Amino acid sequence: MDRLPIFLDLKDKPCLVIGGGVVASRKIGLLQRSGAIVTVLATELEATLQQQIVQGQLTRIVAPYSSETVVPFWLCIAATDDVAFNHRVAADAAVAARLCNVVDDNAASSFILPAIVDRSPVLIAIGTEGNAPVLAQQLKNQIEAWLPARIGELAAQAGRWRKLARKRFTDLRERRRFWQDFFVGPIAEHLLAGRQAAAEKAMRAQLVGDASRKITRNGEAWIVGAGPGDPGLITLRGHNLIGRADVILYDRLVSESILDIARKEAELIFVGKSAGSQAMSQEDINALLVRLVREGNRVCRLKGGDPFVFGRGGEEALALAAAGLPFQIVPGISAALGCAAYAGIPLTLRGVSGSVTLATARLDNDLGSDWPQLLNAGHTLALYMGVSSIPDISQQLLHRGVSPDLPIAIVENGTTPQQRTIITSAKALQADATAAKVVAPAMVFLGESIRAANHLQWFEQSFTDRDAILDGGFGSHIDCNRLIETG
Repeated sequence: MDRLPIFLDLKDKPCLVIGGGVVASRKIGLLQRSGAIVTVLATELEATLQQQIVQGQLTRIVAPYSSETVVPFWLCIAATDDVAFNHRVAADAAVAARLCNVVDDNAASSFILPAIVDRSPVLIAIGTEGNAPVLAQQLKNQIEAWLPARIGELAAQAGRWRKLARKRFTDLRERRRFWQDFFVGPIAEHLLAGRQAAAEKAMRAQLVGDASRKITRNGEAWIVGAGPGDPGLITLRGHNLIGRADVILYDRLVSESILDIARKEAELIFVGKSAGSQAMSQEDINALLVRLVREGNRVCRLKGGDPFVFGRGGEEALALAAAGLPFQIVPGISAALGCAAYAGIPLTLRGVSGSVTLATARLDNDLGSDWPQLLNAGHTLALYMGVSSIPDISQQLLHRGVSPDLPIAIVENGTTPQQRTIITSAKALQADATAAKVVAPAMVFLGESIRAANHLQWFEQSFTDRDAILDGGFGSHIDCNRLIETG
């Protein structure tokens, strides 16, 4: 972040705009909307600015510009066509310790004006640090289309009720939860629909009512799947709950950008594995989860992938159920689904693979002794936690009758900018993994459908096709039309 976004109180503050054209007029209008007292300096003024001066809405400086011109003003905007002159204004403002924006010149500006979504008192500022103003405008249009028209009225009404809510709920946590429920509950729905009287009635029933009645709130656990790595793959429900949580328990596979969704007051507790060691045992995690919920916290247990696919979410949910505590399960995109999609590997493909099995790399325990037959019968196998077990996987493949040419894909850091896919075969798996220095986290995929990967690359630039393995079978000769038309 090269610039700190701030909201300035410009009401009755003197501000200067240098320039009298259309661009200057837009900047003047923006300052006036914020309550600033605006002065303009220009040799020529466009018609609307001339009219404002006649009506007394705008003051004009007729004296020539000097280095002292900027001194009486809180901030200034240089909006002329003369680049050298604009830079002179910026330099004079810096000497006078005044904020200065030079239109279309990010480097010369001490502040920049973002694209603004105005639903006062709700304001959303969108900036690209001057790099892509058209993008900022497009985002502004999208947000304006999504944001309810009366969201400002909702915020204003909440402001009018703040003192009453503070008196009603003396406990900070109870008050925060009241407001969280307020903005997603029936009162907000009434206000956004324009039903002011109904909203007032519902609000007073909660805030006035029986003031002697103690309102208590129970804690709750939310076991949330954070997805396979790309923060854009988290569900909307998961995103919402992360932002409402009092405490977040997270593991190593949860990215910082997802943790940034949390409220600044939320407590973040790392409970995952790191460098082969466990921060705490699963039993300790279960106990911590139960204790935090019993204390009245809203606890988000955040797990990479899906919590019920090798995430031990089931164990934690059972511990909460045994303690009689409320919980929710929010699924996530599992590592197998995410890594396969981002590597261009269809887990099932008509005429090639009719089923898929998700397992851990301890094949004997998870699949029994017949797992090689699954692969020979048109099956895809997705192995979790397989990096350290690659030597054992390789040995079992070769000793249990699997074709030595069976395609295998290792997807490292899947769905992230660091993703790397290594395509190999059963006979070369161990040697290729060693040569590539594969590290966790990584998924291992086995099956004939991997041959489609060289046709389906859309994400990764460093795709590794060893010895043109994918050209075998239906690889480079795949008849996509036939696959679509058959079956």
